[in-house]
Amino acid sequence: MKKSFLSRITILLGILIASFSYTGLNAQESGNFITNEEKQGDLIVSKVIYRLDGSLYRHMKYDFTYDEQKRMTSKEAFKWDSRREKWSPYFKIDYTYSDGQITLTYARWNEAHKAYDAQVEKSVYELNENNIPVACVNYQWKNDKPKQAIAFPQQQSCETLLSLKIN
Repeated sequence: MKKSFLSRITILLGILIASFSYTGLNAQESGNFITNEEKQGDLIVSKVIYRLDGSLYRHMKYDFTYDEQKRMTSKEAFKWDSRREKWSPYFKIDYTYSDGQITLTYARWNEAHKAYDAQVEKSVYELNENNIPVACVNYQWKNDKPKQAIAFPQQQSCETLLSLKIN
């Protein structure tokens, strides 16, 4: 009787410990994805997104770097290549901070060159005294020349674009 009780307690403790070790796994809002975050201190340095379709399948991976002020300086995305069974670079966003501005530069991976293309898109966000975006301009390049410049003078549009770039 004691042995049975102790084995049940041991199994229960094992399940409890296992559930605590998976606290980094979160279900996405769509319900078909699960994320696993790797942290260093309070900063997320890597995030892997798994597609849930009966089993877990690798889908996307993001690596993040930060400056000494704990501001994100780059976000690099990778797609899972199931044929080669490795992560393949997809895109990279570099963040540059200056007085009253945040500049995001987006580049796509060029498989032929085995490098990120020169900037493909650039967004410049003007910040107010509370560091809230109040205006932004988005540039897209084609053949090394700006193709389009779009200005977003309303705060809501800037915040929407900023959240899309960061997430």
